[in-house]
Amino acid sequence: MEQINTEELLSTINEFTQSLSPLQWGIIGGGIALILILVASLSAGKRRKKRKARLVAPALKLDTFQISPLGRDAYFKVLNNGQPARLSQLSIKGRKDIVVKNAVAGHELQAGESYRILLEAAGNQKINSDFIIELSYVDLVGNVYQQAFALNQQAAKQPKLVRFA
Repeated sequence: MEQINTEELLSTINEFTQSLSPLQWGIIGGGIALILILVASLSAGKRRKKRKARLVAPALKLDTFQISPLGRDAYFKVLNNGQPARLSQLSIKGRKDIVVKNAVAGHELQAGESYRILLEAAGNQKINSDFIIELSYVDLVGNVYQQAFALNQQAAKQPKLVRFA
């Protein structure tokens, strides 16, 4: 395989640019300007959508996490301080032996309401607060959010806007 000589490449590029007419330079400049305008308008539209999504966003927070005295059952209570939300999915990070006992998907959570999710240990290990519950939910407009609840810290992390409506 032949190695490209840097000086030859620069010489070829220089010859090519010198051979372009003013009209061709104008077309190239106009094309670059159009691309820059398109990129700027797309990013501005995305910022506008995010700002609009914040206005209708639910505000879920961890209300209570309580483990039963025997350590086999627990409940996780989430409170909505924002706009209404429809829960869509729950996943548990850090433990594979915990089962969710009630239906989460499709539950409507109005402003000011809380929802209790019942958990049960399926294996021999007792439930403790060494795992994270991740909830996915949808706002009134159809934006999808994911939010993690770190149970050992008794805190909810900031929700992530996953998909715009």
